[in-house]
Amino acid sequence: MEVALSTYKKLLSETSRIISHQKDLAQLRGENFNVFSILKMESRENETHSAFLGELLNPNGSHGLGTLFLELFLKQLDVSHLEVDSTTVKLEHYIGGVKIKDVSGGRIDIFIEDAAGNSICIENKIYASDQEVQIARYCNYNTYKNKVYYLTLEGDAPSEDSSIDKRIDIDFYALSYKSEILEWLEQCQKEATRLPILRESINQYGILIKKLTNQLSDSKMEKEVENIIIANYQAASVIGDNIWKVELKYAEKLIDEICQALTDSLSDDFKIFEREDLKIAWTGIYISHKNWPEHVYVKLEGNSKIPWSTSIYGIMASKDKFNRESVKSLLVDVELFKSGFKESKVWPYYKEILSLGTSEDRLKLFNDPERAGLVKGLSDKLEELALLCEEPFSRLESTN
Repeated sequence: MEVALSTYKKLLSETSRIISHQKDLAQLRGENFNVFSILKMESRENETHSAFLGELLNPNGSHGLGTLFLELFLKQLDVSHLEVDSTTVKLEHYIGGVKIKDVSGGRIDIFIEDAAGNSICIENKIYASDQEVQIARYCNYNTYKNKVYYLTLEGDAPSEDSSIDKRIDIDFYALSYKSEILEWLEQCQKEATRLPILRESINQYGILIKKLTNQLSDSKMEKEVENIIIANYQAASVIGDNIWKVELKYAEKLIDEICQALTDSLSDDFKIFEREDLKIAWTGIYISHKNWPEHVYVKLEGNSKIPWSTSIYGIMASKDKFNRESVKSLLVDVELFKSGFKESKVWPYYKEILSLGTSEDRLKLFNDPERAGLVKGLSDKLEELALLCEEPFSRLESTN
C-alpha cells in the first residue's frame, strides 16, 4: 500500500514537536551541561566508556561501595560463575601477542577475574570496527572458565571476520548500552542516592548513553513517539530504512568539499584523492606530494567509517615501509606534533579531528553554513599538516 506524502510530513512534524519539547525540558533540568560532551569524550571507547564502566565494576573503585555495582552487573547478565569477593577488574588486559593463525592474543577492554581463575571478557565497541578474529581470540582464552561479551550501542553482533566459527549466545554474548548497560546504570544510581557526586556522575553518563542511542530522557515522551510510530508504522519504516543513505550522501558531500578546498589552496605538487565509498571502513582523504616516497600520506580517515564515527587525521607511514625514528627525526622540531598526537604501527602521528558518531553531530552535515564551517576547519588543519611535511618528507627514504 502506497503511503501518502502527507503521512510522512505528519510523522516528521509530530516527532519534531516532541524533540523540541525534549530539548526545552533538558535545558530546564540542566541536562545540556554534560561533562563528557563538553570535554569531547563521548565516543572514546577506552578513555571514556571502558574507564567509567571499569571504575564502577571495580570492587576497589573510588566509588567506595565495594562489590555492590559489580553484583548488580552480574545479576543483570545472569552470571553466577564468579566469586565476587575475590574479583579484580582490569582494563586493556594483555593476553599475549596477536596470532591470527592460532586465533589467540590481544588486549581485552574490560577483564573481570576471580581468585579461582574464572573470568569475563568484555569487548567494548562504540564506533570502531572489529579486528581480525578478535572475538574468536577472546573466546579461545581461558577456555571453560571464561565468558565473552560483545558490547555495542545497540547490541549488534560482531562481524564474521571477528567471530569466525564462534556462535552468538553459545560461545559469546551480545550486550547493548541501549538496554542492559542503561538498566544497570539506573540500578547503580538508585544505590548511590546518598552519595550526590557519585549519583550525578552516573546520571550524566546515563544521559550520554541515551544521547548516543537516540533515546529520549523523558518516559512520557518516549511513549508518545512509540504511539506515533505505531499509528504511522509504514511511513516510519520507510524513513528509518533510508536515513543511513542520506547520512552517507551528505558525509560524501563533506569529503568532496574538503578535497575541493585543498585542491584550491595547495600547489599542484600535491595530489589529493579520496576513497569514494565511505561505507568501507578506514576510508578517507589522502594527500601525497610529488617529492615524497610512495606510501606516505597526510590523511583523514574514518575510525572506522566517517559518516557514523569519530575520524582521525595525521601522517600515515607504516613501520613496515619506513623507519619510525627516521620519520620522527625529520619532524622533531614541529610544535604541532607536541599537542596531543598519538602513535600506532601505521601512524607516526594521529589525532581525532571529526565526530559524526551521534545524530546531533550528523545534523551539521545538512546545514550548509555549519557544513561550510566544518569544511573550513578540517581543510585548514589538513593543509597545515601537508605544508609542514612538504620539505621534510622530500628527504624521507623507504626501507623497502
